[in-house]
Amino acid sequence: MICPSDELPAGLAAPRLANQLLHASGGLRWHLTALRHRRRAWQPFCACVSRWLAGWQPAQDKLLLVGPSAGWTLPEAFVQRFREVRVLEPDPLARLVLARRLASSRPHFDTLDAFAPGGLAALRERYADHAILFCNVLGQLAPDEESAAWCAELRATLAPLAWASWHDIASSARAIDAPDEQLVPAHTGFDALLGRFWRGGTLTVSDHGSLTLAGGDSFRCVGWVLRPGQHHLVGWVSHQPEAD
Repeated sequence: MICPSDELPAGLAAPRLANQLLHASGGLRWHLTALRHRRRAWQPFCACVSRWLAGWQPAQDKLLLVGPSAGWTLPEAFVQRFREVRVLEPDPLARLVLARRLASSRPHFDTLDAFAPGGLAALRERYADHAILFCNVLGQLAPDEESAAWCAELRATLAPLAWASWHDIASSARAIDAPDEQLVPAHTGFDALLGRFWRGGTLTVSDHGSLTLAGGDSFRCVGWVLRPGQHHLVGWVSHQPEAD
């Protein structure tokens, strides 16, 4: 059911999510790419995401998906673990497809813009009893400048919540030499991370500004052939708040 909810706690000013068919983390080109590659070329990556999610066991029985697009890399079995599923997704076409793919979970599409000013604080208040999953979106939204500060602010704002994210860390036209999943040691720098996956030679790479989402801890990372000539490093981090 595509019926955005306007329910928010009294007195909480929350930015509203606008519809976007062309978006940095989704859009029409993304859907066409997924339809073309997800059943074969994406299978190793999708299997890795499934393992990450199977190992993430938050205590909450409510789930908030942030930026899942149509859920092309999101396993339905994971979503079915939760009693209630809410979604923040700006792409109306993606919402239609996702609602059909996750029909058994009856996802509810809300209208909070979590990345507008004040959005993360509103998310923290509105979804305090949910597990929050950022679905390959944070690596498209981190700013080019001061990305470490942006990541630190996100971690600090969401510290009381159980949350997890898989996200682009780097991308290049050059194929990754060692694409298999790795456990990246704590405090690994960006150049050192690249050297674990691309070995020798000339490398031109885009930094997606999301490395410090791990907060200096170790994290899982894997290579992904998004499409021919577009190779990504994707990281996985999760956070569990300390018990009161």
